[in-house]
Amino acid sequence: MGFLPDPLHPAVIHFAIALSLVGVLLDLVSRHRRARPLEPAGAVLMILAAAGGIVAVLTGKAANDDAVVPRSAAALVERHEALGELAMWLLIAVALIRVVMAVRGWFRGAAAWAYLLLAAAVATVVGYQGHLGGQIVFHYGVGTAPLQRQAPLKTQD
Repeated sequence: MGFLPDPLHPAVIHFAIALSLVGVLLDLVSRHRRARPLEPAGAVLMILAAAGGIVAVLTGKAANDDAVVPRSAAALVERHEALGELAMWLLIAVALIRVVMAVRGWFRGAAAWAYLLLAAAVATVVGYQGHLGGQIVFHYGVGTAPLQRQAPLKTQD
């Protein structure tokens, strides 16, 4: 598939991050009575964020199979992978909760605010997950062309 970027993971990870944050923002703004028409957009964005989370995990596993990982970064990569799977499941759960709330008409009052707190916490986890990924790439060079051309690095600890 020549039209897809290689590696695909860096190209898709930002969807889960951005969509979860903007979904929470739209749901927050839609609490104002004049902005109620934005309410369905928050639910749609959370569903898309969950889908993006699934794609991010799948492409991350594929990228990890091909990546040269220095020993000094191995623990961080494992943490990133574990947190990525957790973030994916949290996004799926939040999207399902949001859909049920929308369908049942429960996205009102205290329930909506409780959901917003939960969704904001999940979006924070997703954002932190992105921060860890940035550390892996920008601090350790994992997935970058210069490191990929090398044999696995021997580190001096």
